[in-house]
Amino acid sequence: MAYTPRASREILRDMAARVVTRTELTDLHEGSVLYDLLAVVAEQIAESDVRLAQIRDQFTLDGASGVDLDERVEELGLSRLSATTAQGTITLSRVDTAEALVVPEGSVVGRSDSAVTYATASDVTFAIGASSVSVLVKAQVSGAQGNAPSTTLNVLVDLPGDVTAISQTTAITNGQDAESDESLRARARRFTNSLSRCQPSALEYTALSFTSSDDTRATTATIYEDAVSLGRVELLVDDGSGLGDNPSTRAGADVTQQVSAADVTLINIERAVSSGPTVTRWRSGFSFVLTEGVDYRVNRGAGVVTLLEGANVLVGDDVTVSAYRVYDGLVGELQAHIEGDPNDPSTGHRAAGVALRVLPAPVQRASVDLLLTVANGANITTAITQARSACVSYLASLGAGEPAFIARVIDVVMSVDNINNVKVLRPNTNESAVDQYPSTPRHVIRAGQVRAITSTTGA
Repeated sequence: MAYTPRASREILRDMAARVVTRTELTDLHEGSVLYDLLAVVAEQIAESDVRLAQIRDQFTLDGASGVDLDERVEELGLSRLSATTAQGTITLSRVDTAEALVVPEGSVVGRSDSAVTYATASDVTFAIGASSVSVLVKAQVSGAQGNAPSTTLNVLVDLPGDVTAISQTTAITNGQDAESDESLRARARRFTNSLSRCQPSALEYTALSFTSSDDTRATTATIYEDAVSLGRVELLVDDGSGLGDNPSTRAGADVTQQVSAADVTLINIERAVSSGPTVTRWRSGFSFVLTEGVDYRVNRGAGVVTLLEGANVLVGDDVTVSAYRVYDGLVGELQAHIEGDPNDPSTGHRAAGVALRVLPAPVQRASVDLLLTVANGANITTAITQARSACVSYLASLGAGEPAFIARVIDVVMSVDNINNVKVLRPNTNESAVDQYPSTPRHVIRAGQVRAITSTTGA
């Protein structure tokens, strides 16, 4: 039987009925001494009912929050994900190019709109004659407060004296706060659906719970199953920054193997192939480039080249796999985690007979102008920065195939302190923006140019 807290009036009515039934007291008009006494007792009982309901709810995922929710998910073997550090690439410039210049790891740059600073993640060298060089920087604070709109990293804080300028053309949006109650509940539900390990919800849960060696975590993960190519599955991930625009890759190692069987030969290469490879047959010192789909098939996720029956090879030929690149960072490490260790059957999440490929979701950029009405006396710069960040964060939370609704943009911007009104417009126009839909089910919508401007009238 469901437990429903009673209202004080309901309790008062029941108590009054019992008094009349069991005693000779009848003065129960509102304002009488007996009525007031019963009303006070009824209110106390009603408060107790509410507290009992709260205690009950704190033992469920839906009702618990904060520390109580942490205790509930701990019973499932889970814990709240901690904040991650925002990171992105900037370009340093100099005037004097006569000599090489080393910018050491830990050099610091700042922002024009915030006190947050960023440190270079590694040493970087200006070659002789080079006037600019790109370097990865990481926020020196954790969480979303380290995210930075484009062009805001422009303050020289602690750099070699010959460095004269900083350029930041791309927004930094991959810093994440500690997991919210809502996200933790959703992940706990995915976990309970993931116990078979290889269902779509299980794979999405795995991706959202995984943290790479460089402290990057996926904010969205979506399974895409092609209705035509059965058995081929894509796990589309993004870290909130639009990872698909510029994913991190490196050259894969060449592999040469001799054909030892006339039917099928498997050649293992590096996992998480992003492009390529070229497969070449060598016979008596002469080479011949084989054709994919005719002579061989590539499982790019698992890193396996299969020579097909009827391929233009003979036993004893050497086959070289070369000219390919592989994902590293979040995408590459997640692929390896899902494939598992062949020597440890307790690892891995991929089902038998399925070619699963982890990919950065292709990105579709959405640009808008936010026309803000800011409260009198409020700090306009702060309000603009927070409104723009709220819009960017909302877009960064969308999974593959999910539309960006203007009503939701308005909702998240209006939740910012000191914003009295907002109109969402097409860039550089007075026309109202419209909902944005991904061009394909594989695309994620991310922020393009989000410009916040103020108005005293909201017109």
